[in-house]
Amino acid sequence: MRKTQFKKLPLKKVYYFVFAFFIVLPILIIFIAALNWLNWEFREQAIHNIEQAQETIRTELMADINAMSMKLSHLIYTNDNEVINYVSKMDTLDQVERYHYEQKLNQASSLALEPTKNIISLGFHMKNGKNIYVKNPIKRTDIELKETEWYQGAIENPNTVHLGAYDTAYMNDLFTGGKKDLLILVYALSPNVVIDRSQKIEMITMYQSVSAGERIRQYNNQYLEGQNKLGVTLIRDQNGEIIFSTIEGDTYKEDQKNVLCITSPIFYNDTTWYIESYIQTSHLMGDYWEKAFIILGVAIIILALVGYCLSYFLKSIVRPIEEMSTALKTVEEGNLDIHILPSGQHELRTMIHSFNAMVRRLKALIDEYEDKIRNTEKTPQDYFELLLKEEISVAEAKSKCKELFSDRFIIIGLWLEGVHHQENESDSREKLICHFQKNPRFSSRCLVYAQTPSFFLVFYSVREEGDKGNIKQMLGELQHSSMKQFDIQITACVGALQAESTQFEEAVEVIKKQMCLRYLKGNQGIIDLEEDKAQLEEILELSKNYLQLANALYIADEKNMVEEREKLFEQFAKKDETHAINHVLAAVLAIGMQSSIHHFSFIDIFGQRYDYIEKLKRIEDIRQLKLWVTNYFEWIMDYSASKLNISETDIIIKAKRYMIDHFDDSELCLAKVAEYVGLNEKYFANRFSKEAGETFLTYLTGIRMQKSKEMLRTTQFKVYEIAEMVGYHNVEHFNRVFKKINDITPAQYRKTM
Repeated sequence: MRKTQFKKLPLKKVYYFVFAFFIVLPILIIFIAALNWLNWEFREQAIHNIEQAQETIRTELMADINAMSMKLSHLIYTNDNEVINYVSKMDTLDQVERYHYEQKLNQASSLALEPTKNIISLGFHMKNGKNIYVKNPIKRTDIELKETEWYQGAIENPNTVHLGAYDTAYMNDLFTGGKKDLLILVYALSPNVVIDRSQKIEMITMYQSVSAGERIRQYNNQYLEGQNKLGVTLIRDQNGEIIFSTIEGDTYKEDQKNVLCITSPIFYNDTTWYIESYIQTSHLMGDYWEKAFIILGVAIIILALVGYCLSYFLKSIVRPIEEMSTALKTVEEGNLDIHILPSGQHELRTMIHSFNAMVRRLKALIDEYEDKIRNTEKTPQDYFELLLKEEISVAEAKSKCKELFSDRFIIIGLWLEGVHHQENESDSREKLICHFQKNPRFSSRCLVYAQTPSFFLVFYSVREEGDKGNIKQMLGELQHSSMKQFDIQITACVGALQAESTQFEEAVEVIKKQMCLRYLKGNQGIIDLEEDKAQLEEILELSKNYLQLANALYIADEKNMVEEREKLFEQFAKKDETHAINHVLAAVLAIGMQSSIHHFSFIDIFGQRYDYIEKLKRIEDIRQLKLWVTNYFEWIMDYSASKLNISETDIIIKAKRYMIDHFDDSELCLAKVAEYVGLNEKYFANRFSKEAGETFLTYLTGIRMQKSKEMLRTTQFKVYEIAEMVGYHNVEHFNRVFKKINDITPAQYRKTM
């Protein structure tokens, strides 16, 4: 900040700036640096503890995996494949022989597996579908086993040990006597002809309960009870599927924002597992926050002591001077209703007493002056503004200002587009009015009042016959100069000639009501309500019939848009071409009014404004008029669809857009759409019927019928092909629905076209 700028700052701001820069800021910098350092230290230590725990689990698992893999290999290869030979000879119908080799298998297996006590089962899976288990039989079907990745991997790579795992979900889950939440490792080997000369054995499996599962359970229970900060630990495979977890569900993985995940990989042959620990960030940094609050408390105490020491200076000197400065500025702005309570040091209190006395004397002098000028008559401009503000009646204005209604008059509305709403709207408005006053005819004939920043009402005094031409010339000059100097486009609405003051209020209301006709005019348009009275009144009245069409276009509701468009087309056959054009203009007017409600303009859609009254006069026949209307509505539909943010808009609009985009899906139903918008099916059905005015099925059927009629008119597809294209697999059902709604079959409808 420059020295000159610093000197211009208020005293109180300078005081706060110095206090903040030289005291508060250094303390905050030290505080933030200390907190960041503590945060890093505590976080690194917490993560290191979790990684150490994961390393313990990984070491135990790898020790078990390596030992059991060697154990399985030793079992198979020992004594010239003795165990394999016993298993292959058990595949016999001779019960005595089978029992004999079964005893030998048990004896040989027991010797080979000693002294390991945590082996649950040894399984031999025969190619003929039989299974032989030593120790405990496994409660899994052949289909379940063969679908596992480890089983398939062992089949694809014979004589190689492949690793799998089971997480027991309940008591006796995998084998009789098994507990819940046991981590069971499976070692699988598919013997080839070198090992199994009989080629009867498809797979050899060994199941082992590992202590790592108990350790994970212990860590998790302690974490949930608040006894450690190691998080919830689980094991996943390389596909992201949970292999072992003591916690229900996978909610920790879903909550990415508030949970930190620490991962350690486990590699064995072509198998990759991951030990994952999920910990709430609030738990991870619990100790940090305790220390942080202590540091924060110390900083607050220091700041409080410093602030207390400086408060006297603020209270006794800075604040009284600041109040005096504010009061002087208030007086400078013309507000004398001010009184300062004396405070601070003796010299300052004396100064405040003198200031209060001066303000009281100045106020008395001003009151005397205002009394002298209070009875001065108001100007016609003042009375015009009072009339529009409804602070005075027409009769009162006429009695007090005979000049106002001495001539006949016309009320004119001016709609301004391109007005930039500045901080001081009154200044912007006054500049524009001053610009109008530079026009000789405007300054001599007109009174003007800004109803809003974008809408001006003008009182034009008519002093000669045939003044309408002069009015339009004046308005054209104002439009041209305002565009050139302020980049503001003006649309004017000229009312009818009025001879009596009693017609003033009605004339103003007519302009306010019919100013919306500006949507039918192009840039710098002029609407003459007297010249085209019958047509404009008819268009304004007809526009009420097309509000639903305008709303459908705004929300890109194609189904209702097409229905309303067809209602418009029905009017084309009733009378002459002029009647049809008036209905189209009424629809355009309704669209314009709808655009105003939602704060977008025709310029946003088409890049410019058009004079629709003149444009439609150039259309030669009804066929071209229909084509123009269709293209016009499609253009607006495309614009609305591109601008409409479905994720943030109304649920029913979102549902309708989804139905319009997926009407050809024969599986489209209430449940699917309800799921898409995230609502209960019954609640969605009731809400759709209430807000859309028709049931879900009626709306969907309407879309499909519209699309089918369009294809029947414009394509050569077969009826059954069109039925499939609009979501009906059964052409007979399509024919029944079509005839029920349209009273004729699809084939008959095509012939009529």
